[in-house]
Amino acid sequence: MAEKTTEKTQKTKFFKSGNFYLMLFSVALAFVIWIIMSLTVFPETTVTLKDVPIDFSLDGSYADVAGISVMKTSVDTVNVVISGERYLIGDYTADDIHVSVNVDAVRATGSYDLSLVVTSVNGDTIEVDQIEPSTVKVDFDYMVTKTFSVEDGTLVADVSNLTAAEGYIIDEDEITISPSTIELYGPQDYIDQITSVAVKVDNAAIIQSTMTSNLNSVVFYSGNEAFENEDVTADNESFEVTVPVYMFRDLDLSVTLTSTVGSFDLSSIAYSISPSSILVRSQTTNLNNLDPINLDYISVSDITVGSVVTVSIDKNANYENISGVETATITFELDGYAEKAVTLSNSQIYIVNSPDDKTVTVETAQIQNVILVGPEDVLEQISSSDVIAEIDMLDYANTSVSYTIMDLTIYVPGYDNVWCYGKYRVYVSIESVETVDEAEAEIEETE
Repeated sequence: MAEKTTEKTQKTKFFKSGNFYLMLFSVALAFVIWIIMSLTVFPETTVTLKDVPIDFSLDGSYADVAGISVMKTSVDTVNVVISGERYLIGDYTADDIHVSVNVDAVRATGSYDLSLVVTSVNGDTIEVDQIEPSTVKVDFDYMVTKTFSVEDGTLVADVSNLTAAEGYIIDEDEITISPSTIELYGPQDYIDQITSVAVKVDNAAIIQSTMTSNLNSVVFYSGNEAFENEDVTADNESFEVTVPVYMFRDLDLSVTLTSTVGSFDLSSIAYSISPSSILVRSQTTNLNNLDPINLDYISVSDITVGSVVTVSIDKNANYENISGVETATITFELDGYAEKAVTLSNSQIYIVNSPDDKTVTVETAQIQNVILVGPEDVLEQISSSDVIAEIDMLDYANTSVSYTIMDLTIYVPGYDNVWCYGKYRVYVSIESVETVDEAEAEIEETE
């Protein structure tokens, strides 16, 4: 216990005697002397700075005025060894110096090995002892813009990941892209290699209705090959793409045969249509409910042995014809049929639906070369006396005309597979019938 008290007493005496403060003063004085010696005996020093960034700015240079830009550099940083006054650069870091490229020799596009220029950010005088590497390779090119558009076919939609459901088709020609243009900016050499831009649907899907999506995947192409370069940028990479989807099916073609003779069997006339069907599409599912397409109404009076009729396939609001065929040919299959010419007298012509106040008389004595068409063996049994004709006055306009031409309907009673080919007309006279009242009025006038 006595020993500890003695040690404590000695420490107290040391601090009180001033020896402690003398020691502190000595240390401080030694430091000051060292500083002075360093600045006087060793006034210069060398500093090594690593990974100093290179400034590739072209401001104010010929290349800048000419529109030439830096494309690619061999390195981005250098290691620099500098020397100078110790009191100036002794605590330098990479932030205290500026490393740039000497672009005085750059007068055109291409690759250059350029020297480096090192200066003090603070304006201090420094000596560059070493730069590693001592030069840097820099590629220069013009920066240009180029517009690709839907209109000229250089901006397209890539929907290769989309598949139409069974019974549906995707019409790539009707795909819309909004906005319809994209502007690329980059080195001329790279931009010139890009021939098209595709807005790509990344996700695979099976669709059966029109799809509208917002897409931001843009792919550059050089010919058929994808082109990638980080120096090429686009003014926009967000697009709205609408992909139209149509239902499609084959629709049969048909014609309707007509006859003014009610007893005639229309099914006795066989025919074929080429093409027999056409491919159509629609964006509505009503396509499944459509009947065969009726191309035309054809009167049997226009049909004979060897008849071939060409008709147009009309457009329809319910669907679009995508077959590429605009006409159809109807060929009447009348094997074993023949023609036979007969002559009719006016006694074989009957007037039906004549007005009560009119007398209608056929003035034409006979009609020659009336062509009958039918199975050859049936025609052999038919003579002129078997044929009759009608004049239907139902639609006659009751006028003062007393002489006119009327159409005939010619048929062979008892034969439902024989018809008359062509149109025939006769002259008729139409006279008013004098009524009883009119006759009495005339008598009274006479008296």
